[in-house]
Amino acid sequence: MADNELSLRPISALLNESFYIPAYQRGYRWTERQVTELLNDIKEFQQQAEEGSKDAFYCLQPIVVKQRSGAWELVDGQQRLTTIFIILTYLKDILTLLDKSRYQLSYETRETSAEFLNHIDDDRSDENIDFFHIVEAKKAVEQWFEAQDGTYKIKFVQTLLNDDDTGKNVKVIWYEINENEDATAVFTRLNMGKIPLVNAELVKALFLKSSNFDRDGKASRHLQQLNISQEWDAIEKRLQDDAFWYFVSNISMRTNRIEFVLDLAARSLSSENILGTGKLKIFLQFNHLFNEKNADVVQEWLKVKQCFMTLEEWFNDRALFHLVGYLVSQKVAIEEIFDLSDSSQTKYEFRQALIERVFEKSFPNNDFSVLSKEMVEAELSQLSYDSGAKRLRAILLLFNIASLLANSITNSRFQFEKFKIDLWDIEHIRSVATDMPSVKDKQKTWLSNVVDYISEDNTITAEERSVKDASTAQLIREDANILLKNASFDNDQFEAVYERVIALYDPSGDEDVDNSIGNLTLLDSSTNRSYQNAVFPIKRSRVIALDKQATFVPLCTKNAFLKYYSKQVDKMLFWEAKDSQDHQLAMVDCIYGIFCGKGVH
Repeated sequence: MADNELSLRPISALLNESFYIPAYQRGYRWTERQVTELLNDIKEFQQQAEEGSKDAFYCLQPIVVKQRSGAWELVDGQQRLTTIFIILTYLKDILTLLDKSRYQLSYETRETSAEFLNHIDDDRSDENIDFFHIVEAKKAVEQWFEAQDGTYKIKFVQTLLNDDDTGKNVKVIWYEINENEDATAVFTRLNMGKIPLVNAELVKALFLKSSNFDRDGKASRHLQQLNISQEWDAIEKRLQDDAFWYFVSNISMRTNRIEFVLDLAARSLSSENILGTGKLKIFLQFNHLFNEKNADVVQEWLKVKQCFMTLEEWFNDRALFHLVGYLVSQKVAIEEIFDLSDSSQTKYEFRQALIERVFEKSFPNNDFSVLSKEMVEAELSQLSYDSGAKRLRAILLLFNIASLLANSITNSRFQFEKFKIDLWDIEHIRSVATDMPSVKDKQKTWLSNVVDYISEDNTITAEERSVKDASTAQLIREDANILLKNASFDNDQFEAVYERVIALYDPSGDEDVDNSIGNLTLLDSSTNRSYQNAVFPIKRSRVIALDKQATFVPLCTKNAFLKYYSKQVDKMLFWEAKDSQDHQLAMVDCIYGIFCGKGVH
């Protein structure tokens, strides 16, 4: 055999086979939970298929084998095959009545395990760890069947062992590696990090399977296989770029990202008779397709590639990048966005459809047809810190997206990968004064931030602070340093210094707490929690330091702390009610602008 072969085989087709478990395999280790889950899955499938087509089947994870001296070397799948063998052993009386046998299992280094599997003796469970797990699995099987209806065993055996002509059954994905492959290397690859064969690898094997190509010459077939293999690798490499991946997905995964594209391409493929096999659905859909006479593997690969090329086109278009990226971040399914694209006659129509979908996600209780600036303003005015992090995070993210799109001459893009990988808090720009730290460790952190801030020469300028204020600041720094070194540090001492800091840097701190969205912004959790309710100038200084280091700070967060939205900038070290109002009005302008197509059309 020149190529690895991939097919679906019913369990009944394995009953006359012999499997050889090599030395590099560990022993049987499935737990009671795993055994019970398998039994439950098969029962659930059997119940689902009662009224369905007789062609329905339940599909187990792949069995990887290699021919070896008249038997099959079991490269991967020992745990599943051993569990099924234990189940068949429990049901052997029924198998005898049906004239069915069990497949054979033998071992390179654990010779006694084969004999023990055929005659499981509970009293020998303490002889070695393999025997222990085999006995525990047998007990799990016995307990499970004892909990079922008395006649269920026969129904279960029929479901497990039917062949394709008889009716619904259980199948394995049979993955036969060719004689030139190193079985030990394949085993190592599959088990490194406990990653089994998944949809992506199985579908790739289907696309490269020789029998799926036209018989128009070996050289031509090889060229087609090579082309698909190279393009597959190129797509995988592109998807490994986090900027691209987190634009189209919210899922944190490092490998097999191409499965995302395969799932898109499989949307139109038949799911008929695929029951209880969600983890392998994509593979089973493509396998069904290639088993049809007219399926053209080259054309089907082109469809997969076109799905990827559509995603890449959206990524490269700055407006679509931000609109699609925003919708994905709000858990709008990429399939829904593809549907919007398919139903749009022009690119303009598609972009408009995306804008309207963004509006629906942002203001679900309003009608886009009556969009007005006043409506956006009214919606934002109702939002406060109590509106919930999810709602506020979505609006503040949209503010950032709209601000970036509003400037058509810049190539700046929102970093969705940073936004999704990191944790983000909704932060008060001017801290809530009543939230004075009460825990000693947090009090010390708060004081350390004050000392660090006052120690920096660039925090006080002649235009912003008087000589008196500068002197007061230095005295506060000295007293805070003394307090931090004092072993008898107590709450009263901290509160005295705290009140002096508030009087100097937040003289309006006794006003009503401003929980409006104008006093809120996005900040990464680690930075936010290191502030410990610091006053505005300390937060401002920290944000500037992060920006200087090229650390990702959302555009609108930076703009707020630099007071770019404030119409009257006379007190750079204070955040007052008018600053909050100006910030909120800027949100209204930007968000209304994106709904009007600013920076999009």
